[in-house]
Amino acid sequence: MRSTSLRAGLVAVLAAVTTAAPAIAQQETLEPISTRTGVFTAEQASTGEELFMVVCGECHQPADFEEETFLAAWAGQTVEALFKEIRATMPEDSPGSLKSSEYAAILAYLFRLNGLPPGDSALPASTRRMQGIVIEPPAPKEEGGPR
Repeated sequence: MRSTSLRAGLVAVLAAVTTAAPAIAQQETLEPISTRTGVFTAEQASTGEELFMVVCGECHQPADFEEETFLAAWAGQTVEALFKEIRATMPEDSPGSLKSSEYAAILAYLFRLNGLPPGDSALPASTRRMQGIVIEPPAPKEEGGPR
């Protein structure tokens, strides 16, 4: 009798897990968010600026990444795609040598350089989480404004 109630309990647990699985999967596939919504912190961008000057500054200038063409080239792609490209190719003499959090900080700096707003949460260093963030240039500024 005990094995029957144990079996019934296991069946109930498995049924609950199976029923909950689609809901969990749906939570992990939420709508992507935009870089326009503040996907990095001001502090993270400042750290990224320091790293950029030390690690990237030998070959690159900030102005190289302030052009509209930089964000336009990545518009519609995920932050993960840009992160992977930079990690795979930079620094040129030792690609992939920085920590994921350092690459994320440099990205935060590049986003700030391009006029994207900081937010309350740091840009994640997890590529899985970066998949849900779409690169978009800053929203166009309204002409004229209030009178």
